[in-house]
Amino acid sequence: MLNRKIVLFLFISAIYCQSSLSGYGYGSLENNSDMRSFGSSSELLPSFKNNISLSNPSSWHNLLFTYLNTSFNVQNTEFQSTAQDNFSLAAAQLVVPWKGKMSFGLSFEPYLNRQLTVSDSTATLYELDDENIFEVRQERFSSGGPSIFKMSYGYKLNDNESLGFTLGTVFGSSRSTINLIVDEENHLLQSRDYFSGNILDIYLSSTRFSIKNKKLLLSASYHFPINGIDVENDTYQAFLDLNGNNYHDLDDFPDVGQALLPLNFKFKDEISVKSLRFGADYEYKKNHHLQFEILSWNDDGKYISNNSVFSGYVQSKNKFSFGYAKFVEQFDRDKINYKASVFFQDYDIKSLENISEVGLGLGVGINFGITANQIDFGYQFINRSGVHLIDNEKIQNFTIGISIGDLWFVKRREI
Repeated sequence: MLNRKIVLFLFISAIYCQSSLSGYGYGSLENNSDMRSFGSSSELLPSFKNNISLSNPSSWHNLLFTYLNTSFNVQNTEFQSTAQDNFSLAAAQLVVPWKGKMSFGLSFEPYLNRQLTVSDSTATLYELDDENIFEVRQERFSSGGPSIFKMSYGYKLNDNESLGFTLGTVFGSSRSTINLIVDEENHLLQSRDYFSGNILDIYLSSTRFSIKNKKLLLSASYHFPINGIDVENDTYQAFLDLNGNNYHDLDDFPDVGQALLPLNFKFKDEISVKSLRFGADYEYKKNHHLQFEILSWNDDGKYISNNSVFSGYVQSKNKFSFGYAKFVEQFDRDKINYKASVFFQDYDIKSLENISEVGLGLGVGINFGITANQIDFGYQFINRSGVHLIDNEKIQNFTIGISIGDLWFVKRREI
């Protein structure tokens, strides 16, 4: 008869990740469309240039030039005396204004990030007899995540109001692995999730109101699924990873040529996010802005296939941000924009303890060239508490964004 003895040397989980939120549900929602907003902690309100946010198409008619934008991000995550650095290309975007009335945009960016490894030092001893005792430990790791391709359109209704629309198509996949380590031999069970779905964002901005004859910009957006994000799961046959490379190949048992076909499952509406965002920007002095933005976010997804590292998922969150921004005129001698902000965010986690965040954002944008090109540097510090197995986590984000401008749809003069 098999006797089981559980020996707890020390309960420590080593976690390596881009963010602890990657371990909840299908991963952390990236929201990388405009890294320049790191300084202002706002997506609706101006963060690129005066009256312009690259993540809000209802503001794009204010652009004088077409812009190709890209961002690079470095993230440092620290918890329990452990630090991890990650590097990523955040997003690529093309924005084209037309005659000060309309605008068009295309962008490509990560949608979810599932980069996470959990290695548990909890030891379980199984005893067959006095001479046959073996130790069992477990690791879980995941990687990848779907991306999103966006098509945007902005339209100026009149001198005060403007509209914007963004249609997003989610696609791509992520991988998950459970590693049962028996006497230092790795027994792997791997699966892969494929994502598909479409979402829509509607934006409305207005400058109709003022305070003491100073311009007040109000902006709102509503995000909802056209159809929920579906997940197709392939679960592969477990195998003994004899060469320790975490891949199923000819050196393993059973080898990849003898493996059974994966089990295939399809799940509808696994992720179904709706959110409402509202912001106010008060230009209390020429080119000096005070900003406030709130977000209410909710996920009504079914999460039937959820095989995340942590058992819960983010079912709702709320965010409040307060910021200051100082912009320069497009052709002014002064070339530097400044942004600073604080924000507060709380996450309601299904079946687990809730998470809260306090953050600080700083940003500098430098204009150069006759088409008002811009290079942006952003810094964000986040103190996160209530994370499962970790409790407290500190995150630092460093970003560089480059925007190159050009003049389109203007007939060239012949000399």
